[in-house]
Amino acid sequence: MCRKLFSIMLVLTVVVAWSGAARATDDSAKGAARELANEAKRDFDAGRFEEAGRKFQRAFEVAKVPTLAVWAARALTKRGHLVVASELYRQALHLTPNDLWVGKAQQQAQTDAAKELEELQPRIPRLRIRVEGAAANDVEVTIDDAKIASALLGIAMPTDPGRRHVVGRRDAEIVDQTIVINESESKEALLIFTARQPVQAQASVRGPGSAPAVEPGSVTASTPATQTESGVSDGGAQRTWGWVVTGVGVAGLVTGAVAGILVLSKSGLRKDCPDGTCNPDSAKSGDINSYNLMRTLSTTGFIVGAVGTAVGVTLLLWTPKQESGPHATLWLGPGSAAVKGTF
Repeated sequence: MCRKLFSIMLVLTVVVAWSGAARATDDSAKGAARELANEAKRDFDAGRFEEAGRKFQRAFEVAKVPTLAVWAARALTKRGHLVVASELYRQALHLTPNDLWVGKAQQQAQTDAAKELEELQPRIPRLRIRVEGAAANDVEVTIDDAKIASALLGIAMPTDPGRRHVVGRRDAEIVDQTIVINESESKEALLIFTARQPVQAQASVRGPGSAPAVEPGSVTASTPATQTESGVSDGGAQRTWGWVVTGVGVAGLVTGAVAGILVLSKSGLRKDCPDGTCNPDSAKSGDINSYNLMRTLSTTGFIVGAVGTAVGVTLLLWTPKQESGPHATLWLGPGSAAVKGTF
């Protein structure tokens, strides 16, 4: 008898709460919400949890009171929709009193929501989705046709227990996996895509004036870019040193020639210094020293000039050939030498 009286009082409390919201909700909306709540309670007691949950949720959209949110969460929990049920419990906890709150029924519903949510949370399974062979931003992932944000990939997400169908799409490639997960379990779904070659690895190295890219099916031989650049660098260095050494050789030849001319101009000293030995009594000391110095410079200049010119010209002649570039020609004549070239 007491139990019956309590049930009647609970229903009357909800009805009075709705009837007192004349300004917040019009009469037609109140009547529809009242009918939905009554039908939902009958469906719940009869075990028709799908219909009960749907009707309680529709009534909750009209009348934002904790009692309706809690009953809708209970119906969803019975059907295994734990994630949505937990969210309804949280909504019930965050509701603030309004003109539909009469008596202590709504406060009691919030107390029940906190307790039942605490009991429900450990039962909610967690599913982690990982992607291999593709970037997360390039893949569209769905769980039972519900799209998952790429930022959530790799994170353990709450999900409902049961059979979950995970699908990943990248362009025309589709990878899917079916996971059976029970309450309180944690599982992982791995979507493996076909690895693609990086764009950089497929690009050919081409420079100004190079041949067009090779068409599929053709065969050709090419020189690696590093080898070509190295060859050009080595040839340029060899050519530079060739000109430097050749210049030194030419300078030596010129020095030897000038010094030789000065030696030839001192005909008197040549007679007084046969075989390179000068008689101090027949020549002045200063003239003898000058004569000996010119002879030494002439000899040294010709030696350095000959060696330098030979080495420099050799370097120039052995420089790798190019389509256009400097070349040199050695010219030797009586008492003179020259190098002709184009740059």
